[in-house]
This record gives sequence, C-alpha cells and structure tokens, in this order.
Amino acid sequence: MSDPKPPLVSVVVSARGNTRHVRNLLGALAQQTLSRGQLEAIVVDNDLPGPVRPIAEAVRDGGWPFPVRVLYEPTPGLSAGRNRGICAARGQYVAITDPDITPEPGWLEALVTAIEEEKVFAVGGRTHVTYPGGQATALTKALRECHGAVDWPEGRELAVWPYWVTGCNLLFHRQTALDIGLFRTDLGRRGRWMGDCEDLEFIDRARQAGHRILIEPAAVASHPVHRPETTLKYFLRQGAGHGVCVARMHLSVIVEPAAIQAGRDAVHAAVINLAAGWTFLDRARAVEGARDLARIGAYHLERGRLRLLGRRPIALAQHAPTKESPAWT
Repeated sequence: MSDPKPPLVSVVVSARGNTRHVRNLLGALAQQTLSRGQLEAIVVDNDLPGPVRPIAEAVRDGGWPFPVRVLYEPTPGLSAGRNRGICAARGQYVAITDPDITPEPGWLEALVTAIEEEKVFAVGGRTHVTYPGGQATALTKALRECHGAVDWPEGRELAVWPYWVTGCNLLFHRQTALDIGLFRTDLGRRGRWMGDCEDLEFIDRARQAGHRILIEPAAVASHPVHRPETTLKYFLRQGAGHGVCVARMHLSVIVEPAAIQAGRDAVHAAVINLAAGWTFLDRARAVEGARDLARIGAYHLERGRLRLLGRRPIALAQHAPTKESPAWT
C-alpha cells in the first residue's frame, strides 16, 4: 500500500508538563481555515522520564480531524523538542508554536499564503500577548518586550529591527531549515533555566545565509502571560538568561547591535532607571533597571567564560562554523 499524500504543513509543538494546553491547541488547530487534508500535528513529549506519559494520554482519542503524532524527546529543552519534531515532519512547511498559544482560525492559511506569494524562507505572524491574571508590576514597554514583540507592521514587512518573529508563531520551509541547521540546543528554555534567543539566532543565521524572512500581521495568535511572570524575580531570571544566550549567539551569527545593548551607555541607563525608580517609588522603572543590570552582567560573564574556553565569536573566526561544530549542537 502506497504512503498517503504528505501534508502541506506540519505543526510542531514541544510540550513539557502542560498537557491541558496541548488539547486546547489541537482544538484551535481543528478550527483552522486551511484544509484539514493539508495539515498534520506533531506533539513532542519533552517531559521527565517515567512510566506514565501524560501528554500522550491527553492527545489520545481526541477525534482530531487531522493526523496527530506524539513523539518522545528525552533530551530536555525547547530546542531539542522542536528539532525532534522538525526532523520527523512530513510537510513541505513547518509551523512551530507552543502548547499555551491560541491561534485564530485564519492563522495557518495567512502564513502559508504569505510564504508562497512572497517566495521567502520563513514567515512570522503577530503574537498578541494577554495578561489574564493581571500584572504584579505595571509593565514598561521594555518589560512587555520580555514577553514578546510589541511593535507590529500594518502590512507585510521584512523581519528587520524594530520587528522580529517569535518562536511560537513561525512558519518556514522544512528542507531549507534542515540545510542551514535547526535550533541550537544551548539556547532556549530548558527546564527551570530561562534561556531564549533560539528563534532569534535561527532567523539571523538564515538571513545571513541569504534567505528572506517576512512578518505577516494577519496571522494572529494569542499568548497568555500569567501574574508570576510579571514579578521582579521573574524579570531578574529572564534578564540573566537572555544575557547568557545573546553572548552565545556570537558563536554562530553576527549579532545585531540592537540585540546586545551591553556597553557603558546601557549600564549607565540601567543604573539611572534603578536609582530613579527606587527614589521616586516607580516600581516598573526600578524593575526594568534591575533586569537590565542582570542581563548586562550575565552577558559579559558568559562572553568571558567562552573566551576562556577558546570559543571565538563568528565575526573573529576564520570561517563560519559547520554543523559539526559544538556551537550548533
């Protein structure tokens, strides 16, 4: 018996300990306007080892109107889970998202239409961040950007500063992604470690290899951010993780200056924010300053550690790293 026709799009989601959200996401995918025969979902179980697999139990017997496969990835980390799903995908395009994301019905169709009309490598949609439980801290724009992009174009635009794509709302050519290398597993969330930048580095690496990436604001998905993610403790951890990951990005891409902001001027601005916020009881400004100091400190510490290990930035290397390089693991 011949294999069934492969789908046009494989939706890949890596899940760890959030089984209820996986079912909600699959329910939202069932409402997509893209033909169901053009869609498959790959759920990667990245939970801790154990005899019970809650994610598989949550997905089983869902009566989904499209094929759903559950794979297991024992290596912890968002990037490892996504890479496992991308390698197993059958679609011409891969859409990556997260379990707690709720895409609007036209989400996939808008992404596919844009990538095919514009002939680009990847298309990122507009992610709408919501705060269903309110905020522990009144958020400045810089703090809201820790949860996702804030500025979006009115129409299709290239994904260049001040716009950027988010890893929970991204569609790309699968084979091209395999050719340039998938997500770096030393970047991105891993258990309690609040790493990030795996999507930023992936897109920067594709762009620097000559590929174009587009923003399609008509492809809308909602991302809830809960109250514990708006506290000082959260922003300090997020800032430190972000600083470490930006430092690691230097190993494989030329990092845009806007993504670094760790020089003397940035330190001065962070100290001013912290002092002014403390003096005038402006909690949001003080949290922003503290977060920036954590980010800048972690960035320089990680760059120093990498230099001691002999890991040179891409701009100083004699040639670009290959897929076998540790920077791409």
